[in-house]
Order: sequence, then C-alpha cells, then structure tokens
Amino acid sequence: MPQWLIAFIILDLVITAVVIALFVSGRLKLNVKIEGAVSNVNFRDLMELTKDKHARIGEYIRANWSGAPEQLPSVLETLLAELERDAQSRGMTIDRTLLKSILASSVRQHHLAKGKELEQAMKQVA
Repeated sequence: MPQWLIAFIILDLVITAVVIALFVSGRLKLNVKIEGAVSNVNFRDLMELTKDKHARIGEYIRANWSGAPEQLPSVLETLLAELERDAQSRGMTIDRTLLKSILASSVRQHHLAKGKELEQAMKQVA
C-alpha cells in the first residue's frame, strides 16, 4: 500500500476522532432547524402535540378498552375527537387523516393492540 494512502487514512482518522470528541463533549453542536408545514401546521407544534398526547392516549385506552376488538373503534373515535379538540385549542387545524395517523402511531408505541386489530379499528373510525 502506498505511503501517501496510509498517511491520508491516519489523517482522516485523527480528524474524525477530534470532531467526535468535540461533539460528545458539547463544544461542537449541530444546530438543525426543521421548518416544515404539514397541513399548514408548524412541524414543531405538531411534534409537541404528539408528545403531549402520547401518555394520555395510553392511559385512556388502558382505562376504557377491555381488549375486545369490537370495542376498539369507539375508544379510538373518542380519542380522535379529543385530539382534534386539543389541536384546535392550540390554534392548529389538522386534517383527520393526519390525526388518525398520530393516534395509530401512539397506540402502536404503547403495544396496546395487535396490528390487525388496530388496522381494522382504524378503518372503522370515521
């Protein structure tokens, strides 16, 4: 292997190690600002709503769903209406399809319903 290639690899490793060390120590920060709109809603506001409601969704389903698949659509419908009210109270207008997606994602993360049960119930929710 040519010596210049070995020198280049060593230099690359040193630079990479320095950048990683600075990043891990907190002296080098990546300031990434995500600005995007989904249904004319600020992405950060949408993420905040999702994070705020995640625990509530889990609590509500645990308290109000017995595990019977035929009861799940009514529980999800109630949660969807609550999500919609909360979004509107924050001044956000989010279409129902996106709210259903947020709700389904949260239910999946809580591992409260089987995939098929959740999929069938979400189809029944208006």
